Amino acid sequence: MKIFIAIPTYNRAQIFSLCKKSFLNSEFISGFIVVAQATVSKDAEKYANALKELRDSGFEVLYQITNTRLGSVGARNRLVEIAVGTLAKSDILIMYDDDFVYPGDYTIKPLLGWLNFSSIGMVGGRVINLRRRRIDPDFALNIDNLADKLTEITGFILLNTRHGPREANYTSHPFAFRVETLQKGIRYDENYRGTGYREESDLQRQIKALGLKMVFEPRFFAYHLAVETGGNRYSDLQDRMYWKWRNPYFMEKWQYPVAKKVLSNVILATYALLNGPPAIRGIMKAVKNR
Repeated sequence: MKIFIAIPTYNRAQIFSLCKKSFLNSEFISGFIVVAQATVSKDAEKYANALKELRDSGFEVLYQITNTRLGSVGARNRLVEIAVGTLAKSDILIMYDDDFVYPGDYTIKPLLGWLNFSSIGMVGGRVINLRRRRIDPDFALNIDNLADKLTEITGFILLNTRHGPREANYTSHPFAFRVETLQKGIRYDENYRGTGYREESDLQRQIKALGLKMVFEPRFFAYHLAVETGGNRYSDLQDRMYWKWRNPYFMEKWQYPVAKKVLSNVILATYALLNGPPAIRGIMKAVKNR
């Protein structure tokens, strides 16, 4: 069994280099799969140098460097396709972001125990932000059992990123799978546009639809640089709220009842009011363009 880290990165070679350095002393990680999108030649060169450093440090490195922007969903699917086409079914793939910092191998041990069970399709962890996020903080409600219950009632996904380990219907980044789970056809749905809002929730619904379980494991975590410029998903708060409001696809695809769709919009509107004029302008723009 090998453990591979999968990282999509867009025009953030310097940030990716910080992420890469945090793994150099790992004895658990076998290799990396990287999809680097560089629209500036200087960034492409920096990515190539960072990947060479990983190879020179003894890691296996599978990568693509493109000069076009694939978007969050497209880049992550490239990572999955490389994993499925190259790795063994018993290997483990951990989905990371380029602004994550690896705390150490001790964070990997708990997820390995869970993935020994064939009934477990995904283990999700948590991020520890190294600075306060100004743009679009997560929808977290860290009250034991309440987040899961409200998600079930309202249809709007609220995450409990503190209590566990526990079986969960939805979990947060980073994610870990056995490659054999991805071989069953699990993919990010490329109908999610813009910021890819709900792309990860959709992936988790696919895993549940296969009859597999998901576990939230708080001992599996990454430090988060919380960079708010560049990257696949970057946009300002107005744009993020625009895509949240414009993207009812998740609820339509998974056949949510009308009542839950209405409740979801009420929660989003309340969130916008709490976050001020940019978020409100995002909703107004979305309503106008619908």
